[in-house]
Amino acid sequence: MNSKVICITGGIGSGKSTVCALIEQRGFPVYYSDTRAKELMEGDSKVVDAIIALFSEAAYQDGALNRRFLADQIFTNPILKTRLEEIVHPAVREDFKTWCSDQSTSFVFKESALALEVADESCSCIVSVIADRELRIARVLCRNMDWSLSQVLERMKHQTSDAERVEKSDFIVRNDNDIDELGTEVDQLLTMLSDI
Repeated sequence: MNSKVICITGGIGSGKSTVCALIEQRGFPVYYSDTRAKELMEGDSKVVDAIIALFSEAAYQDGALNRRFLADQIFTNPILKTRLEEIVHPAVREDFKTWCSDQSTSFVFKESALALEVADESCSCIVSVIADRELRIARVLCRNMDWSLSQVLERMKHQTSDAERVEKSDFIVRNDNDIDELGTEVDQLLTMLSDI
């Protein structure tokens, strides 16, 4: 079945994963791009071999991805970051196609932090999750206790702004309040999607 692909995106700390969890609770399948990318980086031998060829054996520790090492390598080197993306993104695209072929609903949802940045052609429409900047910063610091404020701000600086997300998205979900209000936003979104 050719399901419509609804891409859920948003900046760091916006609550993409929470929105996707609520969508799953309502019976729709969700593909988590970042999670699958990490799984492929550890479990797909072609991807693993390519990463080792690019970064050396130090990219892995005891078979697990050495995330801190990789982050240090690509944070200051945009060329290495691009080359890593050239390994991982095609693998994720193929994995998503396979996943989609196993779904039977009229809609599938794809959590993708980079849907706008990479102009993801699989998206039938784009939903951006947005939230107050200070709230986003607080959320990120709460879940990443070893990050500094400057690290969070640096990551945010390299992401699409919420203003641009509003302009480029088909639907917006605001995530500034509690989980009940977010659930209401998700229900409204699903109602609107049923009309497209």
